[in-house]
Amino acid sequence: MRRSFWLTALAVASAGCSAPVTGELMVAIQTDMAVTKDLDHIELHVLSGGNPVISGARYELGPKHVALPATQGLLVSEDPSREISIRVRAIRHDRPRVEHTVLTTVPSDRVATLWVPLHFLCSADEASRPGAPGACPDDLTCVAGACRDPHVSSASLPDYVEDDVLRRACFDVPRCFQRADPAEDLDTAGCTIAAGDDVNVAIATEGEGACGAAGCFVPLDAQSDFGWRRRADGRIALPEALCSPERLARLGVVTSPVTAECPTKRIGDPLCAVDESQPVVLAARQRSPIALAVGEGSVFWTEQGALSGPDGFKGDGAVKRIPREGGAPETLASEQAAPRHLALDGANGRVLWTNRGAGAGKAALMRRRLGGGDAGALLNEQQLQELGPWGTLEGLAMNDEHLFWTQLSGTGMRGRVGRASLDGQARATVSERLFANRIAAASNVACWTELGQDDPAPDAVDDKGTVWCLKNGETEPVKVGERQRKPYGIALDARNAREVFWVNLGGEVVRGAVDRSAPEVIFEDHDHPGPYGIALDDDRVYWTNLMQGTVSALPRDAPPRSDCRGDRCALATGQRRPGAIAVDAGAIYWVNEGSPGEANGAVARLAKPPPP
Repeated sequence: MRRSFWLTALAVASAGCSAPVTGELMVAIQTDMAVTKDLDHIELHVLSGGNPVISGARYELGPKHVALPATQGLLVSEDPSREISIRVRAIRHDRPRVEHTVLTTVPSDRVATLWVPLHFLCSADEASRPGAPGACPDDLTCVAGACRDPHVSSASLPDYVEDDVLRRACFDVPRCFQRADPAEDLDTAGCTIAAGDDVNVAIATEGEGACGAAGCFVPLDAQSDFGWRRRADGRIALPEALCSPERLARLGVVTSPVTAECPTKRIGDPLCAVDESQPVVLAARQRSPIALAVGEGSVFWTEQGALSGPDGFKGDGAVKRIPREGGAPETLASEQAAPRHLALDGANGRVLWTNRGAGAGKAALMRRRLGGGDAGALLNEQQLQELGPWGTLEGLAMNDEHLFWTQLSGTGMRGRVGRASLDGQARATVSERLFANRIAAASNVACWTELGQDDPAPDAVDDKGTVWCLKNGETEPVKVGERQRKPYGIALDARNAREVFWVNLGGEVVRGAVDRSAPEVIFEDHDHPGPYGIALDDDRVYWTNLMQGTVSALPRDAPPRSDCRGDRCALATGQRRPGAIAVDAGAIYWVNEGSPGEANGAVARLAKPPPP
C-alpha cells in the first residue's frame, strides 16, 4: 500500500455548527515530476469563506515520508454554497517550484475527488522562461502551462474511490519510454501530433521528470485537461503552452506504445522509483557535451553547441551544472566559443574552462565564480599568443599552485603545454612537444598525453604516442610512457600522485609511475579499440570506450593484461559515444557525446558497485 497523508478531515464550517455532516471533498495532490529529485516538500493552504482552515501545513516527500498522490479531506459546512480556496505549493530545497489553486465548494451529499496537479509545465523554471506566461495573477491559476480560471464546479467531480486514488500501480516512466519515438507531424499552430491508437505521450526534458537510461521524461496524462486529448479527427491535442518556439527549442515530444506493462497513463498514476542499479541520465538533449567534473554538490560539463558547418561550431556552446541527484540543469555561461575541458577551483569557488574558439579572437581560458557573476577570460587569445604561435586550446587541469593547459598542433602550428599562476598573471610554456592532448594535475605534478601523429585519420592508430610528467620545481618533464598507441585520457590520484593511469585509443589501459618509464598494460583489447576517458578512486580505475559504447572498471592493482574480454569488466553498455568520465564517493559520471552538434548527447550517472 502506498503511503499517503491523512489529516483528520477538517470541517470548513463555523464553530458551533449543529447540522449533520454528510458531504466531503477529498483533495488528491499529484505530480508528473520526480519525488524527491524535482520536489521534496509540499505546502497546503485552505480558506473557507476567506477564513483560514489550513495555513501553510508543510509535509516532507519521499519513500519514508509522504508519497504522491496524497489526500486531505474537507467536510461540508452548514452552508454548502460556501466557496473554499485550496492552494498547494511544491518546494525543492526551500525554493517554490510549482503551485496550483482551486476555488470550489464541498458537495453536501457525497464524497468527491478533486485532483490538484503539480505539473512540470507550471513549474517556476518553465514560467520564468522567455515566451512563457510567467507567474499567474492572483485571480488565475496555472493549468498545463497556461493561466486559467481556478473555479471548479464540485458537481463535475467524480465520486471518491480510495483504491482508485491511493492504490494504483506505479507508472514506470524509464521503462515505458525506453524506446520512445519522436512525435510525428507536430503541428505547432494547433499543437497537435499524429499518433496511432493506444499510445502514451511524454515531454522529453533536459533533466526534469523521471530519468532513466534513455533520457528524462515528463509523462502526460491521457484524456485530461492537464495532459492530452484525442480529437475527433484522430490527432492528439497537446497542451498549447508546450508548442511555443522557446519551449520546442529545448523540449521534445515523444510517444510510446501502450502495453500490458505500460498501460495508459492517467491523472494521479504515481511514478515508479528509478532503478539506480542501471545508468541514469542526469542531463539529456545536450549538444556535444565534451568534458565534466564533479564537486560542490554538482556535476559540471561543457557543451560545444550546434555546428556551423562540417568543420566548426557556431559559438553557442555552454558551461552547465546539475545537482548530483539530478534536476534542472543550470547554465553558468552561454554563447561560448566551442568550450572544451574544464577544472574546478574549489578553494576560490570558481569553474575554469578552455574555449577552442569559433572565429578569430574567440579562443580563451575562461573563468566564472560559482556564487554568481559573468564569465570572463582569465587568459585571452592575445595573451596566449604572447607565448608563441601554437594551436587551439584543448585540455585543462590544476593543482594547488598552477593551471595547466594543452594546445593542439595544427597546420603550421606546434602543440604546447602551458602553465599559469592561479590568477593568470605569471604564465609560461613548459613543453613545446608536438601533439599535446589531455592533461591531469595533482598536488605536485602534471602529466599529459601526446598523440604522436600529425593530422592522423580519425581511426588511424600507431605506436608513436608518449606520456609525460613534470613535477613542481623541475624544468624538464619525465617520459613515463613511450611507443603508446594514441594515448588519450589521463588521470592522477589527487591525494597520492605517485601513479598515473592513461588509456590508449588503440585498445589499452595503462598504469605507470610519475617519475620513471615503467608502464604496465593492465587491460588490452586491440580488436575493440576506443578507450577514451579515464578516472580513479581509491579502489578502481574506470574508463569509457568511445567506439564500443561501454563504461568499464578494473581494480587499480589489477595484474598486467587482466582478462576483461567481452563485457566482463563493463559496468554500462549501449552508450552513445561515452567520453569524459569522473567519480565521487558514491557514483560514476560520464558524458555521452552523441552526434556532433545535435541535441542527443547526455550526462549520465551510475551508482558505484561494492568495493572489489
